[in-house]
Amino acid sequence: MAIERNRSSSRRARVRLRAWALAALLFAPAAHADGTLLIVGGALAEDNAAVHRALIESLPPEGLLVIIPAASGRPARAADDFTQSLVRHGLAPERIARFPLAVRDDSATPDVDESTWRDNAWATGHVERVRNAAGFWFTGGDQMRITQTLRNAEGEESPLLALIRARLAAGAVIGGSSAGAAIMSRDMIAGGISFRALLEPLASAYSDTEDQDSGRLYLARGLGFLTSGLVDQHFDRKARLGRLVRALAATSQARGFGVDEDTALLVHLGEDRARVLGRGSVTLLNASAARFAFGGKALATGLQLGMVAPGVTFRLSDFSVVDGAGDATIGKEYFGYEPVDGGGMAFANARLDQALGFDLLDNDAQSLDRYSIDSQGRVLVYRFSETADSRGYWRSDGSGDRYTVTGVRFDILSLRTELPPH
Repeated sequence: MAIERNRSSSRRARVRLRAWALAALLFAPAAHADGTLLIVGGALAEDNAAVHRALIESLPPEGLLVIIPAASGRPARAADDFTQSLVRHGLAPERIARFPLAVRDDSATPDVDESTWRDNAWATGHVERVRNAAGFWFTGGDQMRITQTLRNAEGEESPLLALIRARLAAGAVIGGSSAGAAIMSRDMIAGGISFRALLEPLASAYSDTEDQDSGRLYLARGLGFLTSGLVDQHFDRKARLGRLVRALAATSQARGFGVDEDTALLVHLGEDRARVLGRGSVTLLNASAARFAFGGKALATGLQLGMVAPGVTFRLSDFSVVDGAGDATIGKEYFGYEPVDGGGMAFANARLDQALGFDLLDNDAQSLDRYSIDSQGRVLVYRFSETADSRGYWRSDGSGDRYTVTGVRFDILSLRTELPPH
């Protein structure tokens, strides 16, 4: 049943939540002080034990893990699916709860109209039931739905969002996949593809989820749980390196984190370190010394880029590796071939971690260019260069070669070419 919201009930809820926040801060277990973030790049596989276990083991010993399916187009089913995955990985079902928050109804669940859940973040009764939560999990979908249900049109935060912040400060864990990762930073990437992000003006309005895979870059306000940079997700499969660069320039953020699919970034707040888990990598961008000139030929110069493999811990402050990366490659390079500059499906080492590992930092080569071209003859050049600050590491973990690299110079250039007629 839909719950009516009024000004007085919202005011009472805020007063109660301030009291809950104070109590949570006073009585939080010391081992979990400052809370934990688990930022998943999307497409989390059910059998990814490392990520599921990290979520479960980060929970304080008491309290519910609350699943918030607001982003999903099939909210009830998304929450149920993740519940089943957690139970399979060892979390007791009585420790899991679904918070009914959504924008769209799922026609495949005729017994419930999820569209009536839209205002539940403001409903005192619903919020009070999870006031002692040990953690919150945001499912994938459209990240704009999350922010639009947790804030009103004037930007006022709902009682549920106030509670989530209080519980995080008290030691709870906040996790999310795909859309649930995008909301983590202060500024939020809501749509757009790399090619158009780098060569076209930013979008001034958001249409729908289709813009995430075809439109210009659209930025919105995130929830700011992660204060040290800007997050992007589905990073490897959707080739989002360029759009993260453009987003850093537009927001004046110095740090960017691109999380691959089926991969997580585990951040214990209050500590200067993070760990990568899962099956892909996390891309690190440092734009503190970068120059941007969108509309010209040298679009972005002087960025520093890194890629961190699963099982590796690194420092958030300077992106240096702490442990788990393997053997150093620079000075002991395994390969000595001259990599071919270019791009596309006819080139080897198409993934960024492969290119930076095999072709650059575990090779005698000092630079590498990768090209992208569209049907209008517009060309982007990604130029990667080894510098005195570059570090490379290699290990084999049973699934193949794993490279971790830091301190690679990254520049983006714009060219034009004439294409032959069809």
